[in-house]
Amino acid sequence: MPRRPRGRVLYDGCYAHVYSRSLDKKFIYRSREDFECFRDLLKEAKWKSGFRIHHYCLMNTHFHLVVSIESLRLFSRALKEIKQGYAKAYKDKYKKQGPIWWGRFGSQLIESERYLYACGLYIEMNPVKAGMVARPEDWEYSSSRHYFLKQKDELVDLYERPSYECASQLCEGLNVGRGSYIGTPLFLLNRGQA
Repeated sequence: MPRRPRGRVLYDGCYAHVYSRSLDKKFIYRSREDFECFRDLLKEAKWKSGFRIHHYCLMNTHFHLVVSIESLRLFSRALKEIKQGYAKAYKDKYKKQGPIWWGRFGSQLIESERYLYACGLYIEMNPVKAGMVARPEDWEYSSSRHYFLKQKDELVDLYERPSYECASQLCEGLNVGRGSYIGTPLFLLNRGQA
């Protein structure tokens, strides 16, 4: 079955959950320098392309972003350039060849504030669910320190967001854990809305 054109899912001015995984679940962020290289590419792309990042989490094998997209065309090009730029830096550093990413980036449209909060919580809980840290704010490669510890993060663009406790209550009953496939029909079935 052919993939749906991105313009039929996302649009100018929308909010979206964007993610991309490494090929064969290989570690593509192996060191602090690798994480920082990817963060720098994100910062530069944000500045050039005008999209905003509200939540993010960089894991060893993948990344998640919650973004607001001013121009879908510019955003798609920016993500392509980020992934290509990081792939080049990674292959140069580790003397590797071939692709490091599993296809294009995936995306889910965010259609409500409740879902926006759920995505943010889901993304920031990734390292906890994976058993890498005890608390979201213990993972330094995510927006959680910005929200939980009030640490300035150049990647994070503010939006009106309730406290963690309020967001958790708003998301009560939503399955935001690992494997919930936020945005998919399975996620909607788990919420009793499909």
